[in-house]
Parts: sequence; C-alpha cells; structure tokens
Amino acid sequence: MVNLNDKVLKICFFGVGGVGGYFGTIFANNLGGKHKIYFVARGAHKDAINKNGLTLKCSGGEQLINVSPEKCTDNVDDLPVCDIIVLSVKSYDLTNATKSIEKLTDKKTIILPLLNGVDIYERIRKHLLTGIILRSCVYIGAHIESPGIIFQQGGSCNIFIGNDPRFPDLFPDSLVTLLEEAKIDYKWDDNIEVSIWSKYIFIAAYGLVSATYEKTLGEILNDLELCEITRSIMAEIELIARSMNIPLIDNILDTSFFKAKQFPYETKTSFQRDVELRGKKNEIDLFGETLIKYSVKYNVPIPNIKNIYDKFLDEH
Repeated sequence: MVNLNDKVLKICFFGVGGVGGYFGTIFANNLGGKHKIYFVARGAHKDAINKNGLTLKCSGGEQLINVSPEKCTDNVDDLPVCDIIVLSVKSYDLTNATKSIEKLTDKKTIILPLLNGVDIYERIRKHLLTGIILRSCVYIGAHIESPGIIFQQGGSCNIFIGNDPRFPDLFPDSLVTLLEEAKIDYKWDDNIEVSIWSKYIFIAAYGLVSATYEKTLGEILNDLELCEITRSIMAEIELIARSMNIPLIDNILDTSFFKAKQFPYETKTSFQRDVELRGKKNEIDLFGETLIKYSVKYNVPIPNIKNIYDKFLDEH
C-alpha cells in the first residue's frame, strides 16, 4: 500500500447525489482532515451543503454523519487540478460533466466513474483524452432525500474497480490506499466487464420495469406478470453480453433476479426516481437505447426489451 502520510491529495466528488454524496461523505468524514475534499453540486443542494454541510442518513439506524468539504461549488473554475475525481452524474449530464472535468485533469489524474451503464468508459473517453479512467461499478441504493441530505437504503456499497484499457498495467495505488483508509469496501477486478454487465442485467431490467409500471422492487417481486417481464428482459441482456464474449456466470439470470430481495420492499430504482422527479429528463438512453444499439450491432433479437421501451416512451 502506498504511504500517503506526507502528501495532501486533492479529491473531487463531481456530483454528490445519492452515490457521490454517500461516498463523498464517507471520504470527507474519514479523510477530510488529511486531504482536500471538493464537492461539485448544483442549486438548492449546493446551497444547503455550503450552509449546513452534507448529511448522510442510513436505513440501518446508524448515527448521522455530517461533513463540510474544503469547497462545494457548481463552477469547476473554482477548483484546482485534482489527483482523484469520483464522477457520479446521470447519463444525460455525462457529456457536459466530462467536458468540465477536463479542466481538473492532467495525465496523472485518476477518474473513478460511479455510474450505471455498460458503455460509460467509451462515453467519457469520447470527450476526455487525458487522465486515467478506471472502469467500475457499485451496488448501492441512495438518493437525495432533501437538499443537503443523502439517504442510503440497501445495496452492499462495495465498489468494483478495473483498469483503464489505455493503461492496462497501471494499478491505482493512491486510490486504493485512500479507499482502505476511508474504510470503503472495494475489490480490484481483473475482469471488470463481468461485474459491469452482471450489475447491468439487474439494474436495466428492474429499472425499465419499475419506471414503466411505477412499481417498487418489492411490488415487482409480488407480481407474477412483472416478474416474468423482468426475467425476459434479463435473458435478452444476457444474450447480448454473451454475443460480446462476456464470460458471465452460468446462473446469472437467477442471481440477478433474486438480488432485488436484498433491498427493502419500498426501494425504487434510480431510473424510476428520475422519471418521477424529472419526467422526460431520464436515463432511457442508458437502458433502452444502448440495448437496441447492441442488438443491432450483434444481431441479437430483443423483442421484450423493445416492447417495454416502446411502452415507456408512449407513457412518458
């Protein structure tokens, strides 16, 4: 493990909604006295953080954590070039976010994107030519309860991290050291594509069903018809992944389907929450359109995904 005792690192959490807010709070709480932690947020959420700090609540009844970063801003011109950037934004904000973090990045900057999706690395690299972009995924249920307050409910909160294909032999010692010091569970994954696609099978299927039918995870599991629809979508995503030679486990369908039981009955997917809060500004591109693109590219029929995609568009 790298010794960081004498080095003050500049760490930016670009986007402190549910995911970024959870990990940003943990980092600031455990490492804020040693390193400089910056938050990028907008609107009332940013104003609340600057006034009262960022508060993390957990469903298990743990003590509230409240932190104040070195700076919370919506203007990257206020920030220095950073050693590490944790990027947690929605897909519809990703292009603008990527162009913004270019100002905070040099060739040594490590970017850890904690976003849903199977093509996030490609989306970021399209606009960001410098820096080290690690492929990753995380299981966590968290959202902004109100400005300045993050509520974490469900999920293992474990981050899976893989290399940047552009730098296949590079190991991010400084990031791993920080994760260990912050007491954040992580796993270095030499076959990160398996983890990313395994998660995607879960979130895409439940996301499409929950948002289209306006049901929580528990309500879906209690409805035989919705269970069947969810499994059929998972099966089609699995076909796409295997056509791309992603070596998924043999029982990935059952594993993905029953993962929903790990979350409280009333849990809503992030996609469902987006649709409820923002209407047409949502991540349907990440789930529906990405899968349709891959189905065409790899000649994989996905009738169930197309049906729910069309139904979603008709109703939203």
